[in-house]
Amino acid sequence: MKTLKLQLKTEEQKSFVNKFSLTTAVFFAGIAGYAYFAFLPMFLESKGFSVGEITFTMTWMGVGMAFFSWIFGRLSDKTGRRKLLFISAIFAQIIIFLMLNLSDLIFYHCILNFVRGSLLGMRMPASNALFADIVEKANKRKEINLNLETVEVSGVQLSLLSAVKSTGWSIGVLGSSFVISFFGINSLVLFLIISTTFSFVFAIPVRDIKKDNILPEDSKISNTKVEIESQNLITGVEETKRKRAKVKTLLFITVFFRQFGLIAFLQILSIIIRDAGFSIGTAGLIIALNPILQIVAMLINGRIVDNPKISEKIMMAIGFILSALTLFCYAGGANTGNILFFILGQICLGFAWGCIYTGAVKYIINRAPMDRAFYMGVWITDLQIAKIISYQAFAFLWIIFSYTSVLPFAAIFPLIGLILVYWL
Repeated sequence: MKTLKLQLKTEEQKSFVNKFSLTTAVFFAGIAGYAYFAFLPMFLESKGFSVGEITFTMTWMGVGMAFFSWIFGRLSDKTGRRKLLFISAIFAQIIIFLMLNLSDLIFYHCILNFVRGSLLGMRMPASNALFADIVEKANKRKEINLNLETVEVSGVQLSLLSAVKSTGWSIGVLGSSFVISFFGINSLVLFLIISTTFSFVFAIPVRDIKKDNILPEDSKISNTKVEIESQNLITGVEETKRKRAKVKTLLFITVFFRQFGLIAFLQILSIIIRDAGFSIGTAGLIIALNPILQIVAMLINGRIVDNPKISEKIMMAIGFILSALTLFCYAGGANTGNILFFILGQICLGFAWGCIYTGAVKYIINRAPMDRAFYMGVWITDLQIAKIISYQAFAFLWIIFSYTSVLPFAAIFPLIGLILVYWL
């Protein structure tokens, strides 16, 4: 018994180190990622690119993510080599950032964005699935009573990784805006390199979770439990297939509409705020409100979604309503120059994504435990396809109309997702 307790304690320590290393690596990756998202348009603008050219260039990052996310997600599930994919993607991104200043040609930056998108498609499904594996294994280890239900990863546990990402995003946009304000837009590149290097260093100790490993305490489980679980597995095959079919269809359709209506305006938000008469520093503070509020939203929503009375689809529906309100607020700020509209819009946006992400990810993780990286890859692919189409469609509309006149029209699309989510 003493040996068993010692083994359990060692496993808990390893699990803590694994979780800490992974979340810290994701944290620094988030710092670089959101700084890139928020201020790359200004970086490209400083090289003489127009708004249309910037939108076209950024589209290629979405193309890379859309094409490779589900492929690397499937590879991650099949091989179990989540760490290898995760750490390789981080290292390769450092190289991409080192190459940003080598050319001012639009074709060159399109290629860089495509490659970076493919690397994100490698990193994100692997990191999300690996975190879920770590938590799931810890949950199984803590089980001491006979339990006929499947061990689930709770919303509270999933919200930890989401909150870490959002914290990195907020620090990333605030830190990069501060650096840019003092040292100029070209300092963005050094900021990205340093942040991603820290991410790489902390990713090194991360270990893969082997699905077929048997923990010491597992050997103590009675044959009765094994037989009952086997019977449950056989009788639940049809229900599992039905749930997986939903994961692959309607969930992605609803989120597609939300992403399509919103993402193009988020990409040029720094330009919209600046055109409204505000400085780069102010733009950074306003943009940072989104990930800061996501931290709060993720932690609150993680607890709410675990309530049996609050389903994942209700959580997502709230997110679609808030997404539409975000666009209306942006329109008010762009037309009036009133900073309060932008602040209110960012508040809505932070809680909107917190609701949608928490609800959708819990839905995916627990309904496809053996294919969670693949479905997370499909989720990312869906978001990127929506982004690509959104960039092209709204870039065309911005040529004919101003973005201020198109903003209220874009709010229709999250409301389409609101209607569809009730059939989830």
